Amino acid sequence: MRDITIIFLTVNKVPEKWAEYQKSVLLEAIGNTPIITISKKPLDWGINLIQDEEPSVRNIYAQILRGSKLAKTLYIAIAEDDCLYPRCHYEYRPPKGTYAYNSSRWGLHTWGEPVFYHKSRISNATLIAERELIIESLENRFSKYQSDHIGELGKEKGTSLDKKEIQMFWSEIPMIYLSHIDAIDPLEQS
Repeated sequence: MRDITIIFLTVNKVPEKWAEYQKSVLLEAIGNTPIITISKKPLDWGINLIQDEEPSVRNIYAQILRGSKLAKTLYIAIAEDDCLYPRCHYEYRPPKGTYAYNSSRWGLHTWGEPVFYHKSRISNATLIAERELIIESLENRFSKYQSDHIGELGKEKGTSLDKKEIQMFWSEIPMIYLSHIDAIDPLEQS
């Protein structure tokens, strides 16, 4: 998997035990694949970039752009600190000019009675796409819009942005999303 760079995003709000476990699962899944970690606090793995801005949806995209510009590979895959990824997720390559999102995604509520569910919607946490496509799309977005609520790449709602094709794929082993009270997206909080 030398043609893909993983951009790992965290604002260091998940419990430390989660963070250590997620790191071990991610590193096992990606092997020696290049990784750029973007965090609020320093991390001692991957190429680590520190983000100074407060957490927001817009900042997530700013950090994805920042990491994509630093990467040298043809493809980018996003990894988030509240997801567990199998290796097969990162082996997928989308067609040229297409944003790919993994539909094989199970959620688990981490408060109250444990509840798990299938979550079939596009999410940055499942994105794989060409590096240049991501850079072009995000630079275009930031030059035209200031809103936090535009949506995932390829699904820029309420804009005149040149939308690219979206492809959903299913990894053989699903990824797991841990829904928690410190999530940036209020819909994912308790």
